[in-house]
Amino acid sequence: MSDEKAKDAGGNVVVYPTVSCGAEAVQGTVVILDLFMATSPEHLKSGDRRVVTALHPEQALHLAQQLQAAAETVLKARKDRVAS
Repeated sequence: MSDEKAKDAGGNVVVYPTVSCGAEAVQGTVVILDLFMATSPEHLKSGDRRVVTALHPEQALHLAQQLQAAAETVLKARKDRVAS
């Protein structure tokens, strides 16, 4: 994705909340990642943008490790804020 499409007019990175996601192995060859996102508040319930991508098994494992590490970082930060 180009920088122009990834940022709004103010130069802020555009992100969409994920409202649903899934993954499955297809024909023993690739992993399909399926994401539903909301591009505006009125779509938060079911999402209005879908992205489906195919990953090699190694890519899927790498992404899983990155997601786990990032989630653990956020959970620790939340715990630290509650404790202080």
